[in-house]
Amino acid sequence: MKKKLKQNQPQSVKSIILEKRHIMLEIITEFASPEKSTIEEIIRQSAFFNGHFFMDELMHHIPDMVMILNKNRQIVYINKSTLEASGLKDPDKAMGMRMGELLSCKHSNINPGGCGTSSFCRYCGAVNSILESQKERFKVDECRITTKTAEGEEALDLRAWATPIKVNGEPFTFLVLVNIAEEKKKLFLERIFLHDIMNTAVALRGFSQLIESESKEDVELKNEFLGRISFLSERIVDEINAHRQLLAAENNELQLDIKKINAKLFLEKLFNTYNRPDILETRHLITDWTSDDAEFESDPTLLGRVVGNMIKNAIEASVPGETITMGCRKDDESIFFWIHNNTYMPENIRLQVFKRSFSTKGTGRGLGTYSMKYLTDKYLKGSISFSTSEPEGTVFEAQYPLAFCKAQ
Repeated sequence: MKKKLKQNQPQSVKSIILEKRHIMLEIITEFASPEKSTIEEIIRQSAFFNGHFFMDELMHHIPDMVMILNKNRQIVYINKSTLEASGLKDPDKAMGMRMGELLSCKHSNINPGGCGTSSFCRYCGAVNSILESQKERFKVDECRITTKTAEGEEALDLRAWATPIKVNGEPFTFLVLVNIAEEKKKLFLERIFLHDIMNTAVALRGFSQLIESESKEDVELKNEFLGRISFLSERIVDEINAHRQLLAAENNELQLDIKKINAKLFLEKLFNTYNRPDILETRHLITDWTSDDAEFESDPTLLGRVVGNMIKNAIEASVPGETITMGCRKDDESIFFWIHNNTYMPENIRLQVFKRSFSTKGTGRGLGTYSMKYLTDKYLKGSISFSTSEPEGTVFEAQYPLAFCKAQ
């Protein structure tokens, strides 16, 4: 039976806490505890922090998000920056919520237990920092959150600082979330220009010097070097354009160029682009030429970027000697492009694939799968998914409308 609440408590707090309290023991969690405090506990604990002039003045002038959480990871205090980030008008409505629920994390409502209880939460830096603080240890970690907004999905790169504190003998977590999106963008740019592009430029210079050192009579070898120089030059331009497109997309400045596309010709062009020894090394790329053919409408440049990234990721995930297969199929309304490789993705990778900045390739990488999904969802009116298993390997599949205008 529900307990009678004080009249001045917002209805949102009632529904968040009490309506679940009586079934809490039936809730199954895949990570952290699903238990939540009663509304009376939240009211009592919030009084420790709210309504104090010095506390409010100090915290509300901090530009980063500040939350104080109780032992069940529920909010009992937020500062002004957190309130603005949440989109709420009344801070009372945040009381009793958890961090992911307040920030509209797409994984916070997968399980009835809420934020922290899904399998995705096992790899959330914020949740892990909070849990570590509950062991009376300070913890800082990075957190990648995909939030749901009215315009679609938005990626947040955050650094979570979790500090254990005690007030009136009760344990709390002092949580600070810092937006590190610009730091990540800067890191990625440095990675491109100081590593990837530099490596390509060094190779380009090397082939140029080889041409100068070869005798004039060896025309065949010089032509081979010229071909390599042309390919490497195109790769540099392509890397720069790829990042430029993603920045424009995230700034809502990307303009689409919708054209009629033949599916098989599109696949053939991509096959010719990536079926090269310097890309595949000892791997093999094949096309399923029994794939369906279709005429459809899309932006060929963006679509090539997405499916091209699918191919590159499959190549990088494969071990030498393995085969990567690409193909397409259609139904009455959609065209599907799929890429298969023999590698199985373990859980820690599988649950973070489309997050911004996540990568198995090291610091400063990770925009490949994120950009695939971002461009597909927001601009190409499609969807992208994957399946993975040890016997079958991994298949990425992207779905797009045959008639782009009808999909808008």
